[in-house]
Amino acid sequence: MNEMTELERLRSDVPPPTPDALTAQEDRLLNALATVPATERGRRRRPVFAGLLAAAVFTTAAVLGPTLIGQDSRPTAYANSAIDIELRGEEYVATIKNPFADHDLYTEGFKALGLNVTLNLQPASPTRVGHVFRLGFDGTTEKDRIGGNLEPEGCTYGRPGCALTVTITKGFSGKGTISLGRPAKPGETYQNNADARKKGESLEGYDPNGRTVAEVLTETRRRGLEVTFQIIKPHPDGNGFSMSPREQSATVGGHWVVWAAEPHRQGAVRLLVSEKRVAKNPVHGN
Repeated sequence: MNEMTELERLRSDVPPPTPDALTAQEDRLLNALATVPATERGRRRRPVFAGLLAAAVFTTAAVLGPTLIGQDSRPTAYANSAIDIELRGEEYVATIKNPFADHDLYTEGFKALGLNVTLNLQPASPTRVGHVFRLGFDGTTEKDRIGGNLEPEGCTYGRPGCALTVTITKGFSGKGTISLGRPAKPGETYQNNADARKKGESLEGYDPNGRTVAEVLTETRRRGLEVTFQIIKPHPDGNGFSMSPREQSATVGGHWVVWAAEPHRQGAVRLLVSEKRVAKNPVHGN
């Protein structure tokens, strides 16, 4: 135990001063000064008083220290094997160290800091890692905010320096739940909807919309992709559509029309198809 640790222990054992105690301390200082002979006061008053004042300040600080330091009892940092949380300015930043950990470990971290927040990480396609799927919270003030993202924003998860994070405003006193995209394990179905044509997704650089199923299957085979189907029924006017349950591939013909392609899982794409073509794309509206 070092000197500062011992000092802190002693300070914590001293009860807070009362106004009467402070007054008595002042009286003792004055009485002590009065005992110095008059002939010596000119020479000794300053050092004696300075010494007594320093002692008084030390004593008062020892008594008041725990009261003045840490008025906000909420801790500012916490870490376990799954999450690392620290207060940065006006918000807590939670860095996910293990995106596949038991979700209870995330809750444990937030709870340790007095935050009633539940984090659910869901398998996502490459371009949706770090994106918020669902967000719900019951805030008690207008300043209560929760969010999720990659840090720095726009980075590629898995590369050095890119982290999956959750941010919560300092003083958050409500109840929150956030679902955030994480990398998918092999074979996991993505829990998000995304455009397979986007950069970084399975059909990057190829536009399947409006083509026949046979045409698109030629391209997916070239890329080594598995295919599942979701049948849609466009409204006659092209405004909207209804959907059948997913993966109804047994009834899909090569002449059917592909209206959209979505990432399904690693190495697989889901095609939204209909038996008949309509003038307007029911999915994308063009």
